[in-house]
Amino acid sequence: ERQKIHERIGSVMEQLFQDRLPEFYETLAFHFKQGQSIHKAIDYLTRSGEKSLGRYAIDEANKHYKEAFEILSNKMNRSEDEDVQLVSLIMKWAYAYYYRGDFRGLTELLNDHKSLAQSISDKSLTGIFFGWLGMSLWAREEYRASQRYLLEALQIGEQINNGKVIGYACTWLIWTCAELGLLDEALKFGNRA
Repeated sequence: ERQKIHERIGSVMEQLFQDRLPEFYETLAFHFKQGQSIHKAIDYLTRSGEKSLGRYAIDEANKHYKEAFEILSNKMNRSEDEDVQLVSLIMKWAYAYYYRGDFRGLTELLNDHKSLAQSISDKSLTGIFFGWLGMSLWAREEYRASQRYLLEALQIGEQINNGKVIGYACTWLIWTCAELGLLDEALKFGNRA
């Protein structure tokens, strides 16, 4: 009975406040989570995280992303679309880790989901994933591993002709190559980025 009430409250709020939904993302996420509408809860939690990140409320953003991640990652028999959604969510959550300076946590999160990122059909998302992994390894001073993943991201970007993936990979390769003393390569990647 309580779940049905939460569902109804969330649905009515979506109708009544359709022109002002961003003001109510957190409340909608709460009601749909209590009502067991997992997809709507994940969507509104993710939107809440983006909204918080936009205000640099980093801990709040981290909380929303983590909650969405826990719901989606624990879902049994995820579909391909849900796997893509999970990797996309991790990429959004990466910004919260970045701004908090938690590169250990980010590296662990990304390492735990490498095979998932490789398995999805959205190769631009896979490329961005490996770019973030390379950047997080750079921040942990694991420069050779960083270079390996960034070159993999670059290769994916070139295969699918995606400027964003290529740009991110080249930008982060500047940092890694500089740390490895490969200054000519760093300049090459900088010009390409």
